[in-house]
Amino acid sequence: MITRMASFHNYRQVANDMNRQQVKVAENQQQLASGKRLMTAGDDPVASIYIQNFDQQNTQIDQSLKSITLARNRLTNEETAIAEVETLLDDAKRKSMMMVNGSLSTDDRIAHKQDMQGLYDSFMHLVNSQDESGNFVFAGTRYNKQPFFRDNNGVVAYAGDSYQRMAKVSASVDVPVNDAGDKLFLEVANPYGDYQPDYDLKSGSLLLLSNASNTNNADNSQYDITFSNDASGTNYELFQNGVSVQKGKYEPDVGVKWGTLQVDLEGEIKDGDTISLNRQSHVSVFDAFRRGIELSDSSVSDASASAELHQVAAELSEAFKHINRARSEVGTRLQTLDRQEDMHEDFKIVMSQARGTLEDLDYASAVIELNENMMSLQASQQAFAKTKDLNLFNYI
Repeated sequence: MITRMASFHNYRQVANDMNRQQVKVAENQQQLASGKRLMTAGDDPVASIYIQNFDQQNTQIDQSLKSITLARNRLTNEETAIAEVETLLDDAKRKSMMMVNGSLSTDDRIAHKQDMQGLYDSFMHLVNSQDESGNFVFAGTRYNKQPFFRDNNGVVAYAGDSYQRMAKVSASVDVPVNDAGDKLFLEVANPYGDYQPDYDLKSGSLLLLSNASNTNNADNSQYDITFSNDASGTNYELFQNGVSVQKGKYEPDVGVKWGTLQVDLEGEIKDGDTISLNRQSHVSVFDAFRRGIELSDSSVSDASASAELHQVAAELSEAFKHINRARSEVGTRLQTLDRQEDMHEDFKIVMSQARGTLEDLDYASAVIELNENMMSLQASQQAFAKTKDLNLFNYI
């Protein structure tokens, strides 16, 4: 019986085995050249899914880092502008106090007025500051429109809104990158409490309002207090909307108290002095500047003008504190950006390490595997060389 030899089958089997070994060697060499264990998703499907998730998270972190850089630039611009505003307000307050000095000549008052006007002009330039992109810093979300306009009478109007632009610096953290101009410059807390004083003082009077408060928020009445002196001392009469509601002897340690209204005063009172109180919880920095400039034209002997200059100085001082608090808040936001940036950078390092454990190549194991595969390839090549020379006629 003659046995048939499947020489072609043996040939194909050895050839396929050699090709598989060549592919393994090529893969080993490619891994060693790239330093990566995973060249395709088929090398390790589960690890490939994790690596894709790492890539997505890394992309989100890069976007957050770009937002942090942009937010830092904008907040730095705002902080610079606010710092300059602080300096101007402090200088303006000092000028106002200097103009109260009764020994000033008319020329001195004119010089101080010019200085005050220059400070006001610089202030107007700062409140209309723009960032590196041309956006107005203090316009709220209407950053493409100039926020403050001054008419010929010195009255300032605000064209922005009361909102803040936000920068998303992480999945759950939004940081404001600006402050609305009305909150900063039009809504300064009244240094006198709930009321704004208007003075009608006699020559030589040093009467000043210290504080006026009213716990009844629904009471919007205007109050007037007139003073008279006699042999027994100083008396007062309180008017509510022009109607007399209380009379009595004025005691400095008690002040004027009626119902929910409490008025505290200081300074020497002259016979016939009058102070009017209008409800106002906030004051405007622009109005303080404008009134300070206007009052510089008054006589140094005008007691009412001197009292109002004290008022201007108090409002500018309160504005300085208000702006200083805003600057501190900007500093807090910058610290938040720094912390978030550090967290993102640390998380990127952790993800890189985690990805490395899945993707990076173990060179020692890879070299051993390459040597084994090359030896197997050599054996396959030798087997193939012998197999291809097989012929049935060699056995006849």
